[in-house]
Amino acid sequence: MLPGTVRRCIMVLQLATAFALAGCENYESDIQAVQQATILPGLSNEELVMDLAGERASAEWDAESSDRDGVIEVIATINRVGQAGKRSTIELHYSHDRNTKSVTLDRVLLNGKRQGLASGAIDLNNLNLFKLQLN
Repeated sequence: MLPGTVRRCIMVLQLATAFALAGCENYESDIQAVQQATILPGLSNEELVMDLAGERASAEWDAESSDRDGVIEVIATINRVGQAGKRSTIELHYSHDRNTKSVTLDRVLLNGKRQGLASGAIDLNNLNLFKLQLN
């Protein structure tokens, strides 16, 4: 009797996993579109994130649907440990419009605090400030 019960539990678990995965949307193409797009002349978003991250950081990309139809929010999170052991986080929040195929940088957070944007791109001076604050 126990083997039959175990077998049914495994089947139920497999079915539940299949239904859960079917409900999940795959945002990999949205992440790739944002990574390949250029926000600054000659610099892709992926290169920008890696430049901000430097050698002592990790960068993670994640995506989720937004409240706007056909628009996916893609977030690049950079976790960095500075020279004095201080941990810093930069979040770059992008919008990828699946209908128009456009990518927009919506906001930048440095340690949870919103940073200013200049004309839809990060001001070059702010890039240097981010790097200095992370050291």
